[in-house]
Amino acid sequence: MNISPGPTARECAVTSSDDRVAGAVYAEQIAAVFRQMPIALGVNAVNAGLTAAVLTPLAAWPLPFFWFVAVLLVTIGRGVLWWRYRSSSSSAEFDPGRWSVPAACGSLLAGLVWGIGGALMFPMVPQLAQLFLTTVIGGMCAGAIVVSASHRPTLLAFLLSASLPMAVCFFSQGSTPDAVLGTMIIVFAAALALASRQLNGILVQAVRLRFELDEANQRLQTEMAEHRATEAALRQAQKLEAIGHLTGGIAHDFNNLLTVVIGNLVLASERLGEDRAVTPLIDGAVQAAERGVALIQRMLGFARRQRLEPRPVDLGCLLAGIENMLSQTLGPQIRLAVDAPAGAAPVEVDANQLELAILNLAVNARDAMPTGGALSIALVNRHVDRAQPGELPARDYAVIEITDTGTGMDEATLAQALDPFFTTKEAGIGSGLGLPMVQGFAAQSGGAVRLSSAPGAGTTVELWLPETSESPVGLSELTAPGATDAPAPGAQILLCDDDDDVRRVVGAYLGSIGYSVHEAIGAETVLRMLDDNAAVDLLIVDYAMPGMNGTETLRQARRRRPGLKALLITGHAGAVRDGPADVAILRKPFGPGELARVVNATLAV
Repeated sequence: MNISPGPTARECAVTSSDDRVAGAVYAEQIAAVFRQMPIALGVNAVNAGLTAAVLTPLAAWPLPFFWFVAVLLVTIGRGVLWWRYRSSSSSAEFDPGRWSVPAACGSLLAGLVWGIGGALMFPMVPQLAQLFLTTVIGGMCAGAIVVSASHRPTLLAFLLSASLPMAVCFFSQGSTPDAVLGTMIIVFAAALALASRQLNGILVQAVRLRFELDEANQRLQTEMAEHRATEAALRQAQKLEAIGHLTGGIAHDFNNLLTVVIGNLVLASERLGEDRAVTPLIDGAVQAAERGVALIQRMLGFARRQRLEPRPVDLGCLLAGIENMLSQTLGPQIRLAVDAPAGAAPVEVDANQLELAILNLAVNARDAMPTGGALSIALVNRHVDRAQPGELPARDYAVIEITDTGTGMDEATLAQALDPFFTTKEAGIGSGLGLPMVQGFAAQSGGAVRLSSAPGAGTTVELWLPETSESPVGLSELTAPGATDAPAPGAQILLCDDDDDVRRVVGAYLGSIGYSVHEAIGAETVLRMLDDNAAVDLLIVDYAMPGMNGTETLRQARRRRPGLKALLITGHAGAVRDGPADVAILRKPFGPGELARVVNATLAV
């Protein structure tokens, strides 16, 4: 048995469009009849009055007068119908189709009054008056084509009801000339009917073409608007991508510089001891360097190039864990309300970066409420299906809604809120990277950031994060510090970094805590030392080096020394993707204390 396939989506769309156009054309046909109706009513009343004035003195009975009264009554009735149509056409529930039959019936009554009235008065008037009466009715039939051509039922109702009684009247006279005249009237009516059909077809095609052009123009305008929006989004994406490449490119050099600065400052502080004159200066320099580290991390977050460690996280527990910290950050003038229902589905994110993102949003909200206010953080679950447009794929999401009662933003400010380095704060207060960093983190985590705001109505930031079916990891596991085992006495460390300053400061610190450090300027030196059977307990290698990069150096080294312990130091995002799974990664810039903890932990494994 062959089963014919059902209509495709495109065919359904075409059918729907055709139905809309057909309905619009039909409604326009009815509307055209009623637009022309005042003209038809005026002509009807004037011609009836003139005809009655001419025939009344010539008729043997006062029939023309009563006929004129009948014409006026029908005209008034059609006038009331026109008024009701006009009054209801502005209603939201207006249905043009229900006015088709009343229009045709009104036209039929008008035609019957003219046709039957003319047939009754015809024998009562002289021959010249008969010619006059026949001419007037013929003219009324011809005029009906002009005023009612858009709706054939209305036209034919008047044409046939006005002409056929006159034809019957001529046929009833019994003479050959009268029969010929009756035949001529029928032929005349048939010709008018055919002409009306062609004219109606032309008018309908013109109306249909107008509606199709309007619909096509609307589609074109919509497509042009979408095209402009797509172009704007593409330009924005290209701009952000360019800034991201620039950020990722310079981050490595800045990280090297900050590693040297922080390392030297800490070493200098340790060697100076308790010198009260110099220690505050060194502490201030360390704090400035740490602010530089934070700025670099924000730039990497905006560029979506930061290294994330996503794990299943219970958002309810995470929000509860940082509520006290948020309260202290916001201050006593701002009321904090956290609504995180238990049992919410976990999400797979980097918990530390998520806490930083929420803290950034809370600080922005605080700055928008200089005289105090309220900040609410709510956790809700939402679903995105395939029918919804947007940048998010179809799946379930956990949404963190952060709403403040601050000053809000106008449309122009809202449109730039996620642009890098854009800020409404005073110079020197904001970097303009807070919201872009949150957006970069959300996008890197498979989610998105959505903003809504109005002047005086506060701002709502929605942080969308994809849900996961895996069991959440406890926060204590996520935030657990690294191992702090004591240094292994006499452990041999081979340190490879192409930056002389980084290699010097790292080597100096490791040597100061009891390790034996051998320095190598590049991959070739490392491999040559391994080939010479140098004693190496741990290989520390930088990722971004000319020639052979760090990960390839590790692979070549382990071919010579299987099981060699290794540590990859880098400020480059690519190492996250192609580094060996069992090799720890220490992100630059780092301080001596963090370096010691990671080295001790790696050697203790």
